[in-house]
Amino acid sequence: MSKAPDAALPYRPSRRLHRRLMLSANILLAAGALVWAARVVSDIGDPAVPLVASRLARGEKYDPTLMRGMIAANLPAAERQCNSKTLRELLLLQIGLADETVRSADLLQADADTAGVNSQSKALIACAPTESLGWLGMYWSSIRLEGFGPRAVALLDQSYRQAPHEAWLQLIRAPLALRSFNALPPALQDAVVQDFEDIFQARLYPSAAILYQGATASAQAKLLDRTCAAAETERLVFLHFVSESGLQIRHRCYPAGPAPAVDVRRP
Repeated sequence: MSKAPDAALPYRPSRRLHRRLMLSANILLAAGALVWAARVVSDIGDPAVPLVASRLARGEKYDPTLMRGMIAANLPAAERQCNSKTLRELLLLQIGLADETVRSADLLQADADTAGVNSQSKALIACAPTESLGWLGMYWSSIRLEGFGPRAVALLDQSYRQAPHEAWLQLIRAPLALRSFNALPPALQDAVVQDFEDIFQARLYPSAAILYQGATASAQAKLLDRTCAAAETERLVFLHFVSESGLQIRHRCYPAGPAPAVDVRRP
């Protein structure tokens, strides 16, 4: 009489096989991590982007073809990751591009660059609703696409609410806002003048002089009023940079006649 077969025992891999399986799993995990890291590093984008963006904020100019290439190469990853820092820097590049092309005769390129400002501003706000630059970009593109009106005023107001005293942003916002100064409500006019005052008090006199030069006559008087409390040497340095642009200042807080010689290295 044959014996009944033994009950099946659960399979237990040998210790050596277990080690091999663990080693293989670790290798696969490590390989996956390397692939992920390579993708993340490539998505971070060109390290030149923040450098160019910071220099644009200070008023420097760059080749439009270069900037368009940087935007095209880095924008998809920044939007996919919702990377507000990179989106902010790329928007700075796009605003710089658009501000140049709208002054040119290439209307098609100007429209495309303006639409780029609008779409990138929306992407930035979607990722970071308190990003003042995003609201500023929407303000600027709104004027170009729809004309100046209540919506543009509301967008500019949001920019000031989110960042009233950020110097790098004020250097970009003030000239854009000064172009519509006379159409702004009093509260926003005060905010624009405050931008100028902050720039002046930071001793960024060349930038302050450029803002003064681009302002309307009524705005110029309000800008100069904010400098009256400054030391005389500071006002004279500012006067020096204004005079270099070929303008004269006629104001109660400034001397009449040619600008006196000053040492601009030591305001």
